[in-house]
Amino acid sequence: MYDRILVPTDGSPSAEAAARHGLVIAETFDASIHVISVTGDTERSERLADAQAQDAISKLEELIEQESDLSSQSVIEHGRPHEAILSYSSENDIDLIVMGTHGRRGLSRVLLGSVTERVIRLSNDPVLAVPPHAIGRERGGYDRILIPTDGSPGAAAAVEHGISIAERSGASVRVLYVIEGETGLPPIGDSLRDEAVEVLEAVAEEASDRDVSLTTHIQSGTPHEVINNFVSAHGIDLVTMGTHGRSGIRRHLLGSVTERTLRTSDAPVLTVRQDTE
Repeated sequence: MYDRILVPTDGSPSAEAAARHGLVIAETFDASIHVISVTGDTERSERLADAQAQDAISKLEELIEQESDLSSQSVIEHGRPHEAILSYSSENDIDLIVMGTHGRRGLSRVLLGSVTERVIRLSNDPVLAVPPHAIGRERGGYDRILIPTDGSPGAAAAVEHGISIAERSGASVRVLYVIEGETGLPPIGDSLRDEAVEVLEAVAEEASDRDVSLTTHIQSGTPHEVINNFVSAHGIDLVTMGTHGRSGIRRHLLGSVTERTLRTSDAPVLTVRQDTE
């Protein structure tokens, strides 16, 4: 599923954290690593910007060399960061982009870094977004994967990626359906409950012929809050979800549940667009 993984870096701790998570997946799939650093159009000194970019790349090259036997290649590009990242990804047949949610500028917990957000919104490739709170969580690999689903095509694409990672890494999978706006679960026989059961049974059937331990869960509440509480309660190492749910929305926007989960999750979130299966 993943042969070539791209890790953008700006030299920040968030970028290094993302690289470490990228290494976990690269080793799981025996993938090659591509490292890119982009100097923006607004940099005051081109020479200084190039030096900073090279320093950022050198840090990740050293990390990759010290902690793996994987092949890697690096490049410095110029221009708008998200455009350069997407262009490189397309031209080099990248299968997965791994990046931190917060770059050198920091930002509060409830905001996403603008470059990361734009890449997730516009990328045809899956994007693994690694928050600051995920630093160190990659140690030992991924043992517990959460797949939130609402039965939409976008969610189905994320299911395939989550199950494939679990299959290769030996992780267990929990599939979560959230019934939104309910103060408690509706009774068995209620249409909302029946729909949730149907969606989860379809996922379980998909995984039945693969060597994956899978359990299904139905909970009620505000979706991103339920997802994040589930992450904390069950020690989830990785969340995989679609960029768009049943409500659809235009390509250049993110689904609200996905966006809010990305902003607040303590675990890395792998976002998958429907056409990236």
